[in-house]
Amino acid sequence: MTNDQAKQILQLYRPGTADAADPEFAEALEACERDAALKQWFSNHCALYAAIRSKLKKIPVPEGFKEQIIAERQVHRTPVWQKVVLAAGALAVACMAIMFVSSHIRPSEPHDFASFRSYMGGVAEKGYGMDFNSSDLDAIRTFLAQNKAIADYVVPENLQKNAKALGCVSTSYQGKSVTMVCFQTGRPVTDPAHPSDLWLIIAANTIAKDTPQAAKPKFEKSNDLITASWTVGNRTYVLATKGDAQFLSKYLSAAAVL
Repeated sequence: MTNDQAKQILQLYRPGTADAADPEFAEALEACERDAALKQWFSNHCALYAAIRSKLKKIPVPEGFKEQIIAERQVHRTPVWQKVVLAAGALAVACMAIMFVSSHIRPSEPHDFASFRSYMGGVAEKGYGMDFNSSDLDAIRTFLAQNKAIADYVVPENLQKNAKALGCVSTSYQGKSVTMVCFQTGRPVTDPAHPSDLWLIIAANTIAKDTPQAAKPKFEKSNDLITASWTVGNRTYVLATKGDAQFLSKYLSAAAVL
């Protein structure tokens, strides 16, 4: 199942209902667990549905409205053709209301740097398809440039010396280009399908509203990873791996971690 096919199915999914156990959605839901971008789209879809549902529930019902409807129904016998017209009109009004709410309510996407770092750490840790496999950093850079991905980055000298490049991934975050160069530190490989355990993530320095502007790396935990983040010129970098700051620091230049 492709991502487009999964989205087409999940557009009908209603969170908080029996849809979660409906076998018609099972394959599409499984696809979300395998693809971080699809999972993010599905999360936004559920948030939008919840927001629309919440807004509609807040529309007040006039006092005595139910009794009025029942009373009028007892007195008047509406012709079938009028019922059809009324039903069509009600459906049109409901559709217009949903369209209005949808156009004015959007699940807000997080624009902070911590969310970007966490999202990309999840992509690295949970698995991905390598766009280009190579241990040659120059070949990796050439591939990225030829595919109009971010290629004007600087790999820390100690990272080049102490880790082996395995390839790269060209991806995006909230519509902005992101490059991830994948490395292997030499630790035992737990998943042969994904041998990388150290990732250099490169984006524009405008990738988030609070992107770090210092050239000196800032060490922080992000989910199960330790990360070092810094900015040089128009590029912001995140180096991520499992371990601690002391382990990660050996892949950065000595001047950078003083």
